[in-house]
Amino acid sequence: MLKRKMRLFKLLGFTVSIDASWGIILFLVIWSLAEGLFPNYFPDLNIRTYWLMGLFGAIGLFVSIIIHEFSHSLIARKYGLQIKGITLFIFGGVAEMKDEPDNPRTEFFMAIAGPIASFILSLLFAAFYQITTIIEAPVPLIGILGYLSAINMLLAIFNMIPAFPTDGGRILRSVLWWIKGDIRWATRLASRISLLFAIAIIFIGFMNLIGGNFIGGLWWVLIGSFLFNAANASYQNLLVKQSFEGKTVRDFMNPNTVTVPSKITLQEFLDKYLYHYHYKMFPVMEDNSVSGIITLQALKAVPREEWQHLLVDKVMHPLNPDNSITPDTPIKDALIQMNDTGLSRLLVMEHKKMIGIVTLKDLLEFLTVKMELEE
Repeated sequence: MLKRKMRLFKLLGFTVSIDASWGIILFLVIWSLAEGLFPNYFPDLNIRTYWLMGLFGAIGLFVSIIIHEFSHSLIARKYGLQIKGITLFIFGGVAEMKDEPDNPRTEFFMAIAGPIASFILSLLFAAFYQITTIIEAPVPLIGILGYLSAINMLLAIFNMIPAFPTDGGRILRSVLWWIKGDIRWATRLASRISLLFAIAIIFIGFMNLIGGNFIGGLWWVLIGSFLFNAANASYQNLLVKQSFEGKTVRDFMNPNTVTVPSKITLQEFLDKYLYHYHYKMFPVMEDNSVSGIITLQALKAVPREEWQHLLVDKVMHPLNPDNSITPDTPIKDALIQMNDTGLSRLLVMEHKKMIGIVTLKDLLEFLTVKMELEE
């Protein structure tokens, strides 16, 4: 998630993007408003009106979430944190920070800014709702304003639930962090509390499903599942960050690299290298310099009957920034590159020469040992 995104616009220096999963939430919101909420509260309108109300209600929610995330981003910028952008996805939105806050005060103010913004929006829409009701404005307009007031209040309340990594969970962590001065302990405790909330939300969802409230129950189950996974991932991400803090690719690279000649056949590559070393990627050498990489996936893409005569250099991937990295690159950036490219092995290049290879397997083995010793 958050990889298949499309850029929408840039405002105040922040790039706003939309994840492919937002299409799901957009349809569900419009459908639930047009077929459920608005017909129940405002009967006797025609179907077309309900669907238009659903569309404008969804647009209002879309704008409200952007304002919520912008409030986080502006406070983060004030405290010197870099925000890569704002992305809307299936469960709302996220301000993508390059780094975590370095003190509890920063995290507290950054986290609470979102719920405050949603609460203020709720009051504004409530005021407009009252005004339009008094002047007897068209019913669809009154209905949309009432919905936006209620949904922003729900956003403010939901985000204050102490379920990390929601805003409330981050507020909880900032308080725990301030009390003990240990972000690792604070994150672990906040994550465990979050797991309890997530389980409770999933249970509520199942009870709603059993009671016949299919749409509401499904939402509760999905949200609870998301929080459960996010709480686990947040603590693990912190452990990874702390374990590799200050370390670079040079600290973990293997200088004894197994290379493949460019002029052998794919069958020779299979027999002499893949079956022998069991790696999924090998550097390809030509004239004593690395020219690219050959992978298991590249071999599989070629029909078997061509393996006997097709040479490695005909199917290899050329050397490029995706499959190579410099030795002074921080490990956290190497992990991001591996995740983005899907490669678990990267060539380490210095002054246009390969000096080693860094592998995800070695990084994970180091992380496992370190966690076993410290936990």
